[in-house]
Amino acid sequence: MYYFLESVISLPAPVIALVVCALWGLIALAVHRLVVPWLCGPDGRKLGRFEAEVTSQIALAFGLLLSFNAVWLWDRSDRVRAAVIDEASALQTLLDDADLLEDATKAAAVRAAVRDHARYIADTEWPTLSTSSTDPSRPQTAVALRKVARDAGGTTLLDVVKSAETSRDTRIREGLAYMSPARWGVVFILGVLLVVSIGALHGESPRGRKLALTLVTLAIGFCFAVLLAHARPFVGQFAIRPDALHAVAKRAESAAR
Repeated sequence: MYYFLESVISLPAPVIALVVCALWGLIALAVHRLVVPWLCGPDGRKLGRFEAEVTSQIALAFGLLLSFNAVWLWDRSDRVRAAVIDEASALQTLLDDADLLEDATKAAAVRAAVRDHARYIADTEWPTLSTSSTDPSRPQTAVALRKVARDAGGTTLLDVVKSAETSRDTRIREGLAYMSPARWGVVFILGVLLVVSIGALHGESPRGRKLALTLVTLAIGFCFAVLLAHARPFVGQFAIRPDALHAVAKRAESAAR
């Protein structure tokens, strides 16, 4: 199941919706053709009366758990975006402070270190975020930036570098965090139970059952599609891009000319 999720979330959002809705459509078809006739009999009367309250309770549990997972995903994405913005802002601040340095050699060294670090993050480190292979330890460009900042501006520039490092740590830690397979699995199982209960509720009415299953599975499918499209902040159509860091590198290069 987890391998399936990893394969799907890298697809464009419309394709994700089609894949997920097709999966739930197959589940609904199996419930309509196999599960309901087995439970309720060919005429739908074998099971007897099935209370709608059962379906509503399952739907409530499904909706609540789905909402909790959605909140976690979106809060995590907001934290990662904020970390990226803070990281780029700290590097921009270093360039601003470099312009105020009286020693031109030290200012040039700071700009070069910022440029190299921003390039490394945007061009080398960023692609590893989509494969969860990012090394959380300090890269050589960060070490060099810290040394240059200490030599050029003492604690003032060094504090800004520390801020950039903290934002990088948050970006990596939060960006590589997963929603556990167990949480996905529980929501999926509740969705299947909801589909089965909808089918049983309309056991005596094949046409009504078809319409109810179609509507419910479309709703469930679109909910799952939205979750999957935002499951990883650095994967898929809505992935966070290193545009702000490219802008920092470009500014540092322009200032060095």
